[in-house]
Amino acid sequence: FKDNRPYPWPGDVSSFILNPESANQTIYTRSLTSSDHGVYTCQLANQTNIVKHSMKLVTFDVKSYWEDPLPTYEMANVHYAQPGELVRLYCEGFVGKVGLPDAVNTITWKKISEKQTIVSNDKYRIEEVIRENDQVLGAFLFINKIQETDYGQYMCSISNTDDQIVQQFTNITKPVFNYEQSDKKVQRDLKLIIFVMIALISIVWKRWWFYLTYQKLKKKFESDKYALSEKTIYNVIVFYDEANKENAQYLVENMEHRDNYITKKYHIDYDEDLIKTQTDLVKGFDFAVYLLSSDDKITSSLMKKSLQTSFVYNNATPKKFIICLCTLYVSQDCSNMPMTPTKSWCDRVLADLRSDEHTKQNKNASNKLMRVV
Repeated sequence: FKDNRPYPWPGDVSSFILNPESANQTIYTRSLTSSDHGVYTCQLANQTNIVKHSMKLVTFDVKSYWEDPLPTYEMANVHYAQPGELVRLYCEGFVGKVGLPDAVNTITWKKISEKQTIVSNDKYRIEEVIRENDQVLGAFLFINKIQETDYGQYMCSISNTDDQIVQQFTNITKPVFNYEQSDKKVQRDLKLIIFVMIALISIVWKRWWFYLTYQKLKKKFESDKYALSEKTIYNVIVFYDEANKENAQYLVENMEHRDNYITKKYHIDYDEDLIKTQTDLVKGFDFAVYLLSSDDKITSSLMKKSLQTSFVYNNATPKKFIICLCTLYVSQDCSNMPMTPTKSWCDRVLADLRSDEHTKQNKNASNKLMRVV
């Protein structure tokens, strides 16, 4: 970054570019310009930490420099190292160039506790760096296999005359790992992963549950021809005459396959007086289904509104519904009757009894069926 602006930069911002021959993030310029001045920042990041290093570049429009040395590389205040590791420190400054024979630029390293200038030996190694036409002076300090006695504060001194000196300090110490913070992050990440997994499982489970419920309802709607709107247990009695014996058997068998029907069929020969005396048979049942033959004059007379009203309301014990299904040779129009749950139920029963499959099973059931409530 230059002044918080990410690389790459246009020419009017900075002439610096990444060095293609370098394996790190080294930037350089072949020709410094006044627009290159500013604060340059290098950022190193991983999943847990971010490390930033910033340096300020100041440009001078003079041929010679007589002032104090200016640090061109700012050392970190703390340098971490484990025992036995190789430690490398670097210090650098702009010293300028003065055309005097006695002008000498120097750079030295010291350990504060020992107060002696460090020289290269088996323990330490110093490598000087001179660049930019001898105007920049730097030095590496290598400490081989650092030990307990090597930890402490180190000082780098840069001078371009005897009385113009700039100093930088750094402290070499052991790293302290914050396991508690790391554990907290691991726990936080684990909780997030678990939450996402639970959310995904819940979504998949809900979609699957809705699908199964839909399929179950669809199957029930398609297969359950005799289902009413309320899920409960219904007691049904089926009265039939000899001509409708097979119709009654077919109806009872189908209803017995449903969980919410308890059926009973009753064969009876009808006459008007007998019907009036048989109403006690209907007691305890929610539905009474009557399969009657229309060629019976007495039975046909029951189709008359006055007699049927008397039969339903005067003689029968009150219940949810009383249904009469009659086989008639003569077609009757019931289209003007209101659509109720009972009528809808009856229509499905009649449609089933009229089906080709049932006709094949019961060749004698050639009479047309009509519902009368």
